[in-house]
Amino acid sequence: MTKAASDRQYLIQYLYYLKRHKVRLGISLISIPLIAAIHISQPLIMKYAIDHVFLNQQIQQLHIVASLLALAVVGEFTLRSLQSFLFQHIGQHTVTDIRHDLFSHVTQLKMSYFDKTPQGVLTSRLTSDLESLNDSFATGVVTLIADILTIIGILTAMFLLSVELTLVTLLITPPLFIFVNICRKQLRTQYNRIRSTIGKLNASIQEQLEGLPIIQQYNRQVINASEFDDLNTAYRKATISSVSYDALLYSVIESMASITLGIVIGYALGFQQQDTITIGLLVAFIDYIQKFFQPLKEISNKFAILQHALASLEKIFGLFNVTETMPIKDKKLHHFSGKISLQDVHFHYPSFPDKPVIKGISFDVQPGQTIAIVGPTGSGKSSLIKIVLGLYEGYTGSIQLDGQELRDLDPSSIREQMVTVGQDARLFNRSIAFNITLGNPSISDDDVMRALTMANALHIIENLPNGIHSPINQFGQQLSAGEAQLIGFARALA
Repeated sequence: MTKAASDRQYLIQYLYYLKRHKVRLGISLISIPLIAAIHISQPLIMKYAIDHVFLNQQIQQLHIVASLLALAVVGEFTLRSLQSFLFQHIGQHTVTDIRHDLFSHVTQLKMSYFDKTPQGVLTSRLTSDLESLNDSFATGVVTLIADILTIIGILTAMFLLSVELTLVTLLITPPLFIFVNICRKQLRTQYNRIRSTIGKLNASIQEQLEGLPIIQQYNRQVINASEFDDLNTAYRKATISSVSYDALLYSVIESMASITLGIVIGYALGFQQQDTITIGLLVAFIDYIQKFFQPLKEISNKFAILQHALASLEKIFGLFNVTETMPIKDKKLHHFSGKISLQDVHFHYPSFPDKPVIKGISFDVQPGQTIAIVGPTGSGKSSLIKIVLGLYEGYTGSIQLDGQELRDLDPSSIREQMVTVGQDARLFNRSIAFNITLGNPSISDDDVMRALTMANALHIIENLPNGIHSPINQFGQQLSAGEAQLIGFARALA
C-alpha cells in the first residue's frame, strides 16, 4: 500500500470517530464559509467607505458604513469563538473514544505481540500520540478547510475588483507552492522520526526505572545513561529539524508577502492608471494581499500540524490494524473435571520459528491427580502452561481438555475454568482486595478473607490500617517475594 493510500485509510478511520459527533461537527463546518464570507467582506466595506463616502463627501453614510464594519468584526469574532469551542469539544470527545477503543483492542492482542513490542511504545500510542492527535485536530487539521475557503474567496473578490492586480499578485505563487510542497514532505519525514523516537524513549525510561535495582547493583548507571542520551539526542535532532523546516516555511511566506505587496503597490503607482485604480481599490487590494498571505502562513503552520497528525494517525490506527487478536470461538469449555491429555505436542514461538520450545511431549493428567513437570531452564515448562491456558496458539499434535481439542475451544472459556500462580507474582497499584478479586464484583470481602486464610496469608494484613482495603504501592515492592506470591495464591483461590 502506498503512503497516500495508507494516509487515506487512516483518515477514513478517523472520520468514523468524528461522525459520532456529527451535529456539533456540522455546526462547526457551516460556520467555516460564514466566517470566510464575513472576513472577505471587510476590505470591500473599506473600499466603499473611501471611494464613495470620503472622496464624495457623503458623510451622512459614514455611520452606516461604520455599523456594517463593526457588525462584520463582531460577527467574525463570535463565530470564530463558537467554532473554536466546538472543535475543542469534538476533539476531546473523539480522542477519549479512540483511547477507549484502542485500550480495549490492545488488551485483546495475543501474547506473541507483546513479546516483540516494548511496553513503552504502547504507552506512547495510548498517551502522547493521542494527545498530539487531539492538538492537531483542535488547532489545525479541520481549520485548514477554513483557510482554503478564505483563499478561494479572497481570490474571487480580487478578480472581481481588478484582474490586472490579481494576476500581478499571483505571479509569485508557483515557486511558493513548489517550496511549500518540498517542506511538507520534509516535515512528514521528521514528524515520523519524532513519533518513532519518542516511543523508543518512553520504552527505555520504563525499562530502566523498572530495572533500576539491577542497574545499580552492577554499576551500569554511566553506561545506561550514555545509551539513554543517544535516544534523547536522536529525539532532539528530529525535533530541531522539524522546527527548522517549519520556521523556514513561515519566514519564506512572510517574505513573499512583503515582496508581493511591494510589487502590487509599485505596479499601481508606477503606471498611469488613475482611471482604473482608485485609492479605495488600492487600499482594498493591500488588505486582501495581507489577508491572502495570512491564511498561507497559517496553512504553512497547519501543514506542519497536518504532518504531525498524519504521523500520529499512522501510529495509532496502525496499532488498530494489528490483527493478532485473541480468537473468539463458538465452542466453550463449560465444565472441566481436570482431565488433560497431550499427544506428541510441538511448539515454537512465532518470533523464533527455527527454535522449537516443546518437542514431542505426551502425557495424561487425571482429575484430582497432582503431577510435577520437571526440566532444565528453557525446556518449555512455563510455555506449556501458557499453551494450555490458550495464551499462545500454533502448537502441533493434540491437547485435549475433557476430550475436547484445545485449539477448537474459546480461550476465555478455558480461563474461566483454570487458574495459575506464576513464579513472578504480578501485583497492581490498588488495594489487597482488588489484587485478589481483580475487580470482580461477585467476590465479596468474606470470600477474600476466606481465600487469604486458605493461602495462609492472613498475617500480611494484620498490621495494615485498612486491612484488605489497604493499598499496595509500587506494584507490591513493600511486600516480600513470598508475600506477593501468597497474594497470588489467594487470587487463584478466591
